[in-house]
Amino acid sequence: MIRTIAILGALSFSAKAQAKILPDNNLNLQDCLTCFNGTMSKEIFSEIIDGVAKVYAPVVEGQGGHLVMNKEWRDSTVNASAVQYGDDWHVNMYGGLARRPEITADGFTLVVCHELGHHLAGFPFSSSWAANEGESDFFATHKCGPTLWRDQVAENAKARKVIPETPKKACDEMYPTEEAQDLCYRLAMAGESLANLLGALRDQKPSFDTPDKSVVRRTNNNHPDAQCRLDTYMAGATCLAGYDKDLIPGKEEGNNLKGEEASAPFHCTASQQYAIGLRPACWFKARL
Repeated sequence: MIRTIAILGALSFSAKAQAKILPDNNLNLQDCLTCFNGTMSKEIFSEIIDGVAKVYAPVVEGQGGHLVMNKEWRDSTVNASAVQYGDDWHVNMYGGLARRPEITADGFTLVVCHELGHHLAGFPFSSSWAANEGESDFFATHKCGPTLWRDQVAENAKARKVIPETPKKACDEMYPTEEAQDLCYRLAMAGESLANLLGALRDQKPSFDTPDKSVVRRTNNNHPDAQCRLDTYMAGATCLAGYDKDLIPGKEEGNNLKGEEASAPFHCTASQQYAIGLRPACWFKARL
Protein backbone atom coordinates (compact mmCIF):
# COMPACT_ATOMS: atom_id res chain seq x y z
CA MET A 1 0.00 0.00 0.00
CA ILE A 2 1.28 3.47 -0.89
CA ARG A 3 0.29 6.48 1.13
CA THR A 4 1.07 9.65 -0.77
CA ILE A 5 0.33 12.82 1.14
CA ALA A 6 1.14 16.51 0.83
CA ILE A 7 0.92 17.80 4.35
CA LEU A 8 3.55 18.71 6.92
CA GLY A 9 2.73 15.95 9.37
CA ALA A 10 5.94 14.04 8.73
CA LEU A 11 7.97 17.11 9.64
CA SER A 12 6.89 16.85 13.26
CA PHE A 13 9.18 13.84 13.74
CA SER A 14 12.40 14.41 15.66
CA ALA A 15 15.11 15.75 13.39
CA LYS A 16 17.57 13.34 14.99
CA ALA A 17 15.45 10.40 13.81
CA GLN A 18 15.54 11.49 10.18
CA ALA A 19 18.17 10.51 7.63
CA LYS A 20 18.75 13.41 5.23
CA ILE A 21 20.49 13.56 1.88
CA LEU A 22 22.16 16.89 2.72
CA PRO A 23 23.43 18.53 5.87
CA ASP A 24 21.15 21.27 7.21
CA ASN A 25 21.57 24.38 5.07
CA ASN A 26 20.06 27.78 4.22
CA LEU A 27 19.72 27.26 0.46
CA ASN A 28 15.97 27.59 1.00
CA LEU A 29 16.57 31.36 1.05
CA GLN A 30 17.36 31.13 -2.68
CA ASP A 31 14.16 29.28 -3.56
CA CYS A 32 11.56 30.65 -5.96
CA LEU A 33 8.28 28.78 -5.85
CA THR A 34 7.00 30.36 -9.07
CA CYS A 35 10.22 29.87 -11.05
CA PHE A 36 10.82 27.04 -13.52
CA ASN A 37 14.36 25.66 -13.70
CA GLY A 38 13.84 24.08 -17.12
CA THR A 39 13.19 20.52 -15.97
CA MET A 40 11.07 20.48 -12.84
CA SER A 41 7.41 21.36 -12.42
CA LYS A 42 4.96 20.30 -9.75
CA GLU A 43 3.58 17.69 -12.15
CA ILE A 44 7.00 16.21 -12.92
CA PHE A 45 7.88 16.29 -9.21
CA SER A 46 4.75 14.29 -8.40
CA GLU A 47 5.14 11.92 -11.36
CA ILE A 48 8.69 10.95 -10.39
CA ILE A 49 7.77 10.29 -6.76
CA ASP A 50 4.73 8.24 -7.77
CA GLY A 51 6.77 6.22 -10.26
CA VAL A 52 9.35 5.24 -7.66
CA ALA A 53 6.65 4.48 -5.10
CA LYS A 54 4.79 2.20 -7.50
CA VAL A 55 7.86 -0.02 -7.84
CA TYR A 56 9.06 0.06 -4.25
CA ALA A 57 5.87 0.08 -2.18
CA PRO A 58 5.54 -3.72 -2.57
CA VAL A 59 9.20 -4.10 -1.54
CA VAL A 60 8.56 -2.14 1.65
CA GLU A 61 5.41 -4.19 2.25
CA GLY A 62 7.53 -7.31 1.98
CA GLN A 63 9.70 -5.98 4.80
CA GLY A 64 6.67 -5.37 7.02
CA GLY A 65 6.38 -1.64 6.44
CA HIS A 66 4.04 0.81 4.74
CA LEU A 67 5.63 3.28 2.33
CA VAL A 68 4.53 6.88 2.95
CA MET A 69 5.62 9.38 0.31
CA ASN A 70 5.31 12.97 1.53
CA LYS A 71 5.19 15.43 -1.37
CA GLU A 72 6.07 18.86 0.00
CA TRP A 73 6.14 20.84 -3.26
CA ARG A 74 5.55 24.22 -1.62
CA ASP A 75 8.20 23.68 1.05
CA SER A 76 11.43 25.55 0.20
CA THR A 77 13.65 23.15 2.16
CA VAL A 78 16.63 22.12 0.03
CA ASN A 79 16.87 18.60 1.36
CA ALA A 80 15.08 15.26 1.48
CA SER A 81 14.72 12.85 4.35
CA ALA A 82 13.61 9.42 5.48
CA VAL A 83 12.19 8.33 8.81
CA GLN A 84 10.53 5.26 10.26
CA TYR A 85 7.61 5.80 12.59
CA GLY A 86 6.26 2.46 13.68
CA ASP A 87 5.38 0.49 10.56
CA ASP A 88 5.21 3.66 8.45
CA TRP A 89 8.37 4.17 6.41
CA HIS A 90 8.41 7.81 5.31
CA VAL A 91 10.19 9.50 2.44
CA ASN A 92 9.94 13.30 2.61
CA MET A 93 10.54 15.16 -0.66
CA TYR A 94 10.66 18.95 -0.85
CA GLY A 95 10.06 21.36 -3.70
CA GLY A 96 13.01 23.48 -2.62
CA LEU A 97 15.42 20.73 -3.64
CA ALA A 98 13.53 19.85 -6.81
CA ARG A 99 13.62 23.47 -7.98
CA ARG A 100 17.39 23.84 -7.64
CA PRO A 101 19.02 24.67 -11.00
CA GLU A 102 21.56 21.86 -10.56
CA ILE A 103 18.88 19.17 -10.37
CA THR A 104 17.64 17.37 -13.46
CA ALA A 105 14.62 15.09 -13.44
CA ASP A 106 16.96 12.09 -13.34
CA GLY A 107 18.99 13.67 -10.54
CA PHE A 108 15.80 14.16 -8.57
CA THR A 109 14.91 10.52 -9.15
CA LEU A 110 18.20 9.54 -7.54
CA VAL A 111 17.32 11.70 -4.55
CA VAL A 112 14.12 9.67 -4.08
CA CYS A 113 16.21 6.51 -4.53
CA HIS A 114 18.71 7.72 -1.94
CA GLU A 115 15.97 8.25 0.65
CA LEU A 116 14.53 4.82 -0.10
CA GLY A 117 18.06 3.55 0.33
CA HIS A 118 18.06 4.60 3.96
CA HIS A 119 15.20 2.14 4.42
CA LEU A 120 16.33 -0.63 2.06
CA ALA A 121 20.04 -0.48 1.22
CA GLY A 122 21.28 -2.31 4.29
CA PHE A 123 24.82 -2.51 5.67
CA PRO A 124 26.52 -0.28 6.74
CA PHE A 125 23.95 1.34 9.04
CA SER A 126 24.01 4.71 10.78
CA SER A 127 21.18 3.82 13.17
CA SER A 128 19.09 0.83 14.16
CA TRP A 129 17.23 0.99 10.85
CA ALA A 130 18.91 3.46 8.46
CA ALA A 131 21.61 2.65 5.93
CA ASN A 132 24.27 5.33 6.12
CA GLU A 133 24.70 8.15 3.59
CA GLY A 134 27.31 6.51 1.40
CA GLU A 135 25.43 3.23 1.20
CA SER A 136 22.23 5.08 0.28
CA ASP A 137 24.14 6.84 -2.52
CA PHE A 138 25.47 3.50 -3.76
CA PHE A 139 21.97 1.98 -3.62
CA ALA A 140 20.67 4.80 -5.82
CA THR A 141 22.82 3.89 -8.83
CA HIS A 142 23.48 0.20 -8.22
CA LYS A 143 19.96 -0.98 -7.36
CA CYS A 144 17.21 1.64 -7.51
CA GLY A 145 18.11 3.51 -10.70
CA PRO A 146 18.68 0.34 -12.76
CA THR A 147 15.45 -1.18 -11.40
CA LEU A 148 13.50 1.88 -12.53
CA TRP A 149 15.23 2.55 -15.86
CA ARG A 150 16.47 -0.76 -17.24
CA ASP A 151 13.60 -1.10 -19.73
CA GLN A 152 13.59 2.59 -20.76
CA VAL A 153 15.84 1.90 -23.74
CA ALA A 154 15.03 5.01 -25.79
CA GLU A 155 15.32 7.35 -22.81
CA ASN A 156 18.59 5.77 -21.71
CA ALA A 157 20.03 6.22 -25.20
CA LYS A 158 19.74 10.02 -24.89
CA ALA A 159 22.59 9.99 -22.39
CA ARG A 160 24.97 8.74 -25.10
CA LYS A 161 24.88 12.20 -26.67
CA VAL A 162 26.02 14.05 -23.54
CA ILE A 163 28.17 11.62 -21.54
CA PRO A 164 31.73 12.95 -20.92
CA GLU A 165 34.68 10.81 -21.99
CA THR A 166 35.81 9.65 -18.53
CA PRO A 167 32.52 8.08 -17.36
CA LYS A 168 31.86 6.85 -20.91
CA LYS A 169 35.11 4.92 -20.87
CA ALA A 170 34.33 3.48 -17.43
CA CYS A 171 30.87 2.33 -18.56
CA ASP A 172 32.16 0.92 -21.84
CA GLU A 173 34.80 -1.15 -20.04
CA MET A 174 32.17 -2.78 -17.84
CA TYR A 175 29.27 -3.32 -20.22
CA PRO A 176 29.50 -4.97 -23.67
CA THR A 177 26.14 -3.92 -25.12
CA GLU A 178 24.93 -0.48 -26.12
CA GLU A 179 21.76 -0.82 -24.04
CA ALA A 180 23.72 -1.59 -20.88
CA GLN A 181 26.19 1.19 -21.65
CA ASP A 182 23.37 3.70 -22.17
CA LEU A 183 21.86 2.83 -18.79
CA CYS A 184 25.26 3.31 -17.17
CA TYR A 185 25.65 6.69 -18.92
CA ARG A 186 22.26 7.82 -17.68
CA LEU A 187 23.07 6.81 -14.11
CA ALA A 188 26.38 8.68 -14.32
CA MET A 189 24.76 11.86 -15.61
CA ALA A 190 22.04 11.71 -12.95
CA GLY A 191 24.73 11.29 -10.33
CA GLU A 192 26.61 14.29 -11.67
CA SER A 193 23.47 16.42 -11.35
CA LEU A 194 23.09 15.48 -7.71
CA ALA A 195 26.81 15.87 -6.98
CA ASN A 196 26.68 19.38 -8.43
CA LEU A 197 23.99 20.29 -5.91
CA LEU A 198 26.10 18.84 -3.10
CA GLY A 199 29.02 20.88 -4.41
CA ALA A 200 26.98 24.08 -4.38
CA LEU A 201 26.29 23.54 -0.71
CA ARG A 202 29.99 23.25 0.20
CA ASP A 203 31.48 25.40 -2.56
CA GLN A 204 33.01 22.34 -4.19
CA LYS A 205 33.26 21.39 -7.87
CA PRO A 206 33.09 17.63 -8.31
CA SER A 207 34.35 16.13 -11.55
CA PHE A 208 34.54 12.67 -13.10
CA ASP A 209 38.22 13.43 -13.76
CA THR A 210 39.27 14.13 -10.16
CA PRO A 211 38.31 11.17 -7.93
CA ASP A 212 38.67 11.59 -4.18
CA LYS A 213 41.88 9.86 -3.08
CA SER A 214 41.30 10.19 0.67
CA VAL A 215 41.07 7.03 2.78
CA VAL A 216 39.02 6.84 5.97
CA ARG A 217 40.22 4.89 8.99
CA ARG A 218 36.69 3.78 9.71
CA THR A 219 33.43 3.99 7.78
CA ASN A 220 32.07 7.53 7.72
CA ASN A 221 28.35 7.67 8.48
CA ASN A 222 28.10 11.41 7.85
CA HIS A 223 27.66 13.20 4.51
CA PRO A 224 30.79 12.72 2.38
CA ASP A 225 32.12 15.57 0.26
CA ALA A 226 30.62 16.10 -3.18
CA GLN A 227 33.53 14.46 -5.04
CA CYS A 228 33.37 11.38 -2.84
CA ARG A 229 29.65 11.11 -3.48
CA LEU A 230 30.08 11.45 -7.25
CA ASP A 231 32.66 8.66 -7.04
CA THR A 232 30.08 6.56 -5.17
CA TYR A 233 27.44 7.12 -7.85
CA MET A 234 29.93 5.96 -10.49
CA ALA A 235 30.88 2.95 -8.38
CA GLY A 236 27.24 1.93 -8.16
CA ALA A 237 26.72 2.41 -11.89
CA THR A 238 29.72 0.24 -12.77
CA CYS A 239 29.33 -2.47 -10.14
CA LEU A 240 28.53 -5.84 -11.74
CA ALA A 241 27.52 -7.59 -8.52
CA GLY A 242 23.96 -8.85 -8.53
CA TYR A 243 21.31 -7.58 -6.18
CA ASP A 244 17.94 -8.62 -4.84
CA LYS A 245 15.58 -5.67 -4.48
CA ASP A 246 13.49 -7.66 -2.01
CA LEU A 247 16.41 -8.12 0.41
CA ILE A 248 17.95 -5.70 2.90
CA PRO A 249 21.56 -6.96 3.05
CA GLY A 250 22.88 -7.38 6.58
CA LYS A 251 19.66 -6.32 8.30
CA GLU A 252 19.39 -9.47 10.37
CA GLU A 253 23.08 -9.53 11.27
CA GLY A 254 23.43 -5.83 12.14
CA ASN A 255 26.15 -3.21 11.87
CA ASN A 256 29.07 -5.54 12.52
CA LEU A 257 31.43 -7.86 10.70
CA LYS A 258 28.68 -10.44 10.23
CA GLY A 259 26.54 -7.77 8.61
CA GLU A 260 29.39 -6.90 6.25
CA GLU A 261 29.86 -10.57 5.38
CA ALA A 262 26.15 -11.05 4.72
CA SER A 263 25.99 -7.98 2.48
CA ALA A 264 29.22 -8.67 0.55
CA PRO A 265 27.65 -10.84 -2.21
CA PHE A 266 25.44 -7.88 -3.18
CA HIS A 267 28.34 -5.44 -3.58
CA CYS A 268 31.56 -5.22 -5.52
CA THR A 269 34.19 -5.97 -2.88
CA ALA A 270 37.81 -7.05 -2.92
CA SER A 271 36.74 -10.14 -0.97
CA GLN A 272 34.50 -11.03 -3.91
CA GLN A 273 37.43 -10.52 -6.34
CA TYR A 274 36.13 -7.25 -7.80
CA ALA A 275 38.46 -4.41 -8.78
CA ILE A 276 35.84 -2.03 -10.24
CA GLY A 277 32.69 -0.73 -8.58
CA LEU A 278 33.98 -0.89 -5.01
CA ARG A 279 32.47 1.57 -2.57
CA PRO A 280 35.02 4.38 -2.37
CA ALA A 281 37.53 4.42 0.47
CA CYS A 282 36.78 8.12 0.98
CA TRP A 283 33.81 6.98 3.09
CA PHE A 284 33.82 3.15 3.34
CA LYS A 285 36.33 1.12 5.33
CA ALA A 286 36.17 -2.52 4.24
CA ARG A 287 37.13 -5.03 6.91
CA LEU A 288 36.87 -8.18 4.79
